[in-house]
Amino acid sequence: MCRCANAVLPLMLVPLVLTGCATNALRLEAAGAVQTRSREAVTATTSYFDAIEQRRREAAAALVASDPSCLPATPLRIQVPITPSAPAAPLCLSGEAPTPGYTAFEIDIGSSPRAVLEPRIALIVAISDYADALAAILNAPKTDVSAEITAFADQADRLARFSNFVAGTDLPNVNAAIASEQGKSLVALIAFADELAREARQTRDVRALVVERGAVVDRALASLSAQVTTWGRGAARNADDLYGNALFRTYIRNRTSLSADQREQLAGRVFAAREAAKDGPTRAAQVTDAIDLAAKAQASLRDALAARLTPAQRSAAARLNIDRITRALGLIASLASPA
Repeated sequence: MCRCANAVLPLMLVPLVLTGCATNALRLEAAGAVQTRSREAVTATTSYFDAIEQRRREAAAALVASDPSCLPATPLRIQVPITPSAPAAPLCLSGEAPTPGYTAFEIDIGSSPRAVLEPRIALIVAISDYADALAAILNAPKTDVSAEITAFADQADRLARFSNFVAGTDLPNVNAAIASEQGKSLVALIAFADELAREARQTRDVRALVVERGAVVDRALASLSAQVTTWGRGAARNADDLYGNALFRTYIRNRTSLSADQREQLAGRVFAAREAAKDGPTRAAQVTDAIDLAAKAQASLRDALAARLTPAQRSAAARLNIDRITRALGLIASLASPA
């Protein structure tokens, strides 16, 4: 029972009081869901990235140890056969050209999905606080959203620690114009969040800023979905593909000289690398879907704030888009779950 309905009130005020209680309940429910999902997402992705890095270190160590020509250096330049009749040759190269019948590849042992996905996930978490504030204003136009706006500004400011991401240079082979636009849009987003924070206690000013300048959030999110999709189809699996192929080649070359236990361990590395090569694009697709949901939620909330809606319509829009945000965070949290 809502506390404010416990008092003795004039009959004509009861509907208004009950409406206010329902509004407060909705806000508490929405805020609780977003905060819970945000914590789950951050915890899960930390575990996910730690597990990936451990697996990649182990695969890299197994690869280096599998051939005397290899040194524990990064990037590691290996050669793999491209014809069935290719002669036996060292696995690793230093500066020389590949052996006839082979092609050369580089494996950057130091890079991992964390470098690409972590800043984009941090942006989704920041947008979640922002959407939470917009939903609260939409549902109760005079509500105090200073806590949500401050959380958004804090999260946005933390994006600066991903310097390559903010500069637009964190993905390989990205067009210079796209990289420049990413950098400009993220800098504008951080500035927008800081300006909102300065007006956080003035709900009317927050609302006006969102309607007037909220498109900077659209621009910050616009290219990220396509970037992660492209990365997921290529770079997300390339290293694991190369690990698997190189280890398989090592298995073929050395299986007669290895013990049964050594063959089992090496075969396990091959299977793990090949599973990881399939898993990378799947996880990247989950992040893409989360970005799309977050983008759709915040844009829809901003449009609703600028429109003339009834209280029931405002409440429905708030619920719909908080649901989108919690689903986006749920997708991020599920990264650590088995595919």
